[in-house]
Amino acid sequence: MPTKNKHHITELIKSAKERFDNFSDAETQEVFLTIKEAKSRGLLQKQPPDRCLNQYVNAANHLLRTYSTDEFATILMQNIDYLYAYIALVATNSITTTA
Repeated sequence: MPTKNKHHITELIKSAKERFDNFSDAETQEVFLTIKEAKSRGLLQKQPPDRCLNQYVNAANHLLRTYSTDEFATILMQNIDYLYAYIALVATNSITTTA
């Protein structure tokens, strides 16, 4: 993983812990593994929610779909599931960062 992404992830986790009392490092790791597996199976796409997919895969797909919109930043800071998914997307190089 590029150093830029590691730094960005560290900052995201720090910010998440300040914003969400229930933010968990263990959950971050679990979501990372889920997103990594979803990526390897081709399940990460800009598609609408699919009830057959894990909540975090659906969150990741929503983030991929809204990445260049105003909705992206809003949902990222309001819903912890989306934040976990975003951290995993960055860690798996599935989404680009500007940080």
